[in-house]
Amino acid sequence: MIIGNQKGLTVVELLVGVGLMAVVTGVIVSTQVNIAKEQNSIVKKLDDSIDQNLAERIIFKDFGGVDVSYNTVSIKDDSGNGFFDFYPDVPANAITGSNERIVTLSLAGGKKEFYILAQNTIPGALMVYDPVWAYNVADSSADANTATKIDFSAKLNQQHVTSKIYGHPEFWKEGIILMYDTPAKIRPVVAGAINMLTPPRTPVYLGAVAPGGGAELQALNSSVSGFINTTHPKDGTTQITSLDNFLRTVPSIGGGQSIVRVRAVNIIKYYLEPDTRKNAKEFKIAPGLLYKATYRNGKFDNPMLLADGVGKFTLRRDSLLKRMIYFKVEKAKRVDEL
Repeated sequence: MIIGNQKGLTVVELLVGVGLMAVVTGVIVSTQVNIAKEQNSIVKKLDDSIDQNLAERIIFKDFGGVDVSYNTVSIKDDSGNGFFDFYPDVPANAITGSNERIVTLSLAGGKKEFYILAQNTIPGALMVYDPVWAYNVADSSADANTATKIDFSAKLNQQHVTSKIYGHPEFWKEGIILMYDTPAKIRPVVAGAINMLTPPRTPVYLGAVAPGGGAELQALNSSVSGFINTTHPKDGTTQITSLDNFLRTVPSIGGGQSIVRVRAVNIIKYYLEPDTRKNAKEFKIAPGLLYKATYRNGKFDNPMLLADGVGKFTLRRDSLLKRMIYFKVEKAKRVDEL
């Protein structure tokens, strides 16, 4: 038979037991706190990842029609070079300077906005347009050396663009921007020579369908005309001020008839604004709200929030010989983040 100690625990034993219990409790609490922190961090990263991926998907869809921006949109990269410069006919070893273009949108000292021109295929696909469609042509003169008189008609232009046979009726709706250009890419001739390091361009004219659908196309206002190159590529200085002016100066294709293309386009602006809902002290760089807005009726309205807490939005081209753009939306890293 075992006789137990009837006096209970000694003071030392009691202190040891209490100490062990405190240690175990501390370990449990510490583990629970760490697990809670990790779970909170995982949830935040998951939210950021979903937000970031959705923003990049929307931008990717916009960039599907960005080909019309090359050598037409005059946006500078971080080094002051033309971001949309494109050389389809020059070997890589002939290009001087950097062959890479990078634009960084960031509230921490970077650019705050970026613009693209993208084809809008919702109203219809690209249509081929005969320049004579926009003119009233007088009877031919008996003198072969006398040019026939032609008068520009906005109404005729509208009728042919919206023709159900060879046009797109959906093109002529309020706010839609029409872009007229040509497959011909030319460079200015300076002192009898052509500088192949000047990106080849097509002349372009952009006009918006007016409220009410009038026949006259509206000119773009100064908020967008400043970054769209509307000078004639034959000299790089003469402004194309009207559709009539554009059609009368369209270059021929190999000495033959001029070919004009018409398409609907969107002018899209991406920009950053401070994210005031977040505490900037919790982040390594100031977080921003990344917005997308589309130009319509003379202004960029109804901005869409793509992502919050954005640290930077980077766009990169690794070659001026390729029409390819890499982009990434990066969330601002928190101070406690590695």
